[in-house]
Amino acid sequence: MKKDKELFRSWTIIDLDNFRYNIEQLKNRLSPRTHYMQIVKADAYGHGSLEIAREAEKLGVQWFGVANSDEGVLLRLENINQRILVLSPSFGSEIETLVTYNLTPTISDMGFARALDAYAKKHKKTVSVHILFDTGMGRAGFLWKEAEKIAHAIKQLRNLQFEGISSHFSMSETEDISFTEKQNKRFIKIIKTFQDIGIDPPYKHIANSAALINFPESCHTMVRSGLLSYGIYTADNLKEKIELKPVMTFKSKIGLIKEFPENASISYNQTYITKKITKAAILPIGYGDGYNFLLSNCGKVLVHDTICLILGRITMDMIVVDISQVQNAKVGDEVTLIGSEKTNSISIEELSSFYNGLTYEMACNLGRRAQRIYIREHKDATIEPISRRTFIAKDFTDTTLEKVIETSLNQRLNSSEIGSIVYQEVLKKLFYRTDREISWKKDFVHEIVLSETDLDPLVSKFFYHTKTKLRYKKILTNDTFKIVCATSPEDLEQYILSPEVEYRWLLDSKIDLANSFQIDKIMIDDLVLHHNIIQTGTQENEFSNLEIECSHPKLRNLLGKEVQFTIDTITYYPKNKHQLTIYIAELTKGITMTFDYSLTNIENVEIIRIFSGKEKYPLEKIKGKKIVMKSSSEEWFFPNSGVVFVW
Repeated sequence: MKKDKELFRSWTIIDLDNFRYNIEQLKNRLSPRTHYMQIVKADAYGHGSLEIAREAEKLGVQWFGVANSDEGVLLRLENINQRILVLSPSFGSEIETLVTYNLTPTISDMGFARALDAYAKKHKKTVSVHILFDTGMGRAGFLWKEAEKIAHAIKQLRNLQFEGISSHFSMSETEDISFTEKQNKRFIKIIKTFQDIGIDPPYKHIANSAALINFPESCHTMVRSGLLSYGIYTADNLKEKIELKPVMTFKSKIGLIKEFPENASISYNQTYITKKITKAAILPIGYGDGYNFLLSNCGKVLVHDTICLILGRITMDMIVVDISQVQNAKVGDEVTLIGSEKTNSISIEELSSFYNGLTYEMACNLGRRAQRIYIREHKDATIEPISRRTFIAKDFTDTTLEKVIETSLNQRLNSSEIGSIVYQEVLKKLFYRTDREISWKKDFVHEIVLSETDLDPLVSKFFYHTKTKLRYKKILTNDTFKIVCATSPEDLEQYILSPEVEYRWLLDSKIDLANSFQIDKIMIDDLVLHHNIIQTGTQENEFSNLEIECSHPKLRNLLGKEVQFTIDTITYYPKNKHQLTIYIAELTKGITMTFDYSLTNIENVEIIRIFSGKEKYPLEKIKGKKIVMKSSSEEWFFPNSGVVFVW
């Protein structure tokens, strides 16, 4: 990754080893009954919410705290499946998102609580919530004196599960814990009030990072750990009580070296005038990168382990530093703005103290335009790009999305020509069909059993008696659908792309179509469907196609839901074909295909696979005259896939 760094203008280094160490130090102070919540709001205070959450998961952390539903959704989209608490009040417009992505809202308002309960009732769900009380913070939450009234009111909301009661300390960082004690006593009283009314949620939390150290009696059954887990102290008194390691380092490099004469003004408004000939380095970062403007003329950086002062005003994109004392400095040399070198270090706490600022603010803002490098086991593990926000498709127009996809293919395949072929020939055709539902099947099981029959010697001479069993899951998009038979491939082909056709079968032209195909079982979930035969042809009683319409009055209630299809048929298959194809007509996830010819005189069967997907060769199992082909349930197969059995 050294070569990658040469391309960066600035970068932050997030030491996950130090993060793990800090969590272990904090958790060691908790009793076994106390749960640990990792706060990852504001992109984990500038450390990267996704990587931090993933690392915390490995340490057994089961709760994450975010500021709003958007932050929670980003974690869900990246497969963070632990509990996520939305700490700030949510809007009514966010209710659907909260429920859809299984985010736990914090309740501070009865109007929102009732709206959430109504939504949950309408959708036949129960939504877990935490109730927030203001015990002295003077911010969000019900006033602590209203606990009894709120408890009675909220108990009436039958579709909300009250799994948590919370509050927030306003000054737990200070040595004087008198007001913190007062808040905790109020919180205990709230808990008792709820218990007396019959509400006793398992999660009771008021303690933040500082309270965990300064006032451990307030930890109750869960604590919310934020800045301390990132190795940033919010008060000097905490440094004496727990040893933590900084997780973030912020670096840039020298973009230009200049020598200014005596009495030269530096940067805007001439706030610094050189007193002598001054050698200066210009760094390609500024307040646009989150490096606070108030550090103008008072901040410092490290160049070759030497402390160098900032000269003049910090601008949006550049900083001027005095490197007169640095030997052999050159363009491209690394500069440390936050972090340690051999003998010197600069901490977020120290920098923020220069302008009486907040460590929280500096941590959240640093490195807005910087690459992020994560360290694991003392080695560079991953690089997160400047554009760190998770890609959410709905944020973009169709035109923009198509351009993003085509560009991504070009880069991934390292060829604009091949990428364009894939895009034009496969994906664009798919996107072009925006007027129809794009559907897919999963857990696709198709079994075909051939046997000899003596019911009719003429039939037995030319055809195998055939039983087919088909099972799959799919989102139901129509309250009626068709099963189709045809006597020619050309006639059957017209039904291949029809969204209303669920099953297709090709019969020989010599056979009586109407009497040679019958439904043995047709079901959706546990509903047995009605089916009516529709015959089509060119002449009376001579039918080239057979359509069977399947329906049930209750199917309307299942539209938009995933259902299980069951289609079993009894029919015939011509002996002179000497091959049989199981064909996949739409995107399919997970397949099992069975060809059973044990009741026939067929001897040897050759298998020709035409699977299009990542797994081109599903697992094959042959037992006597029974062949089973099975893929992983997670494998996708494209249309036009299938298998041909030849004898």
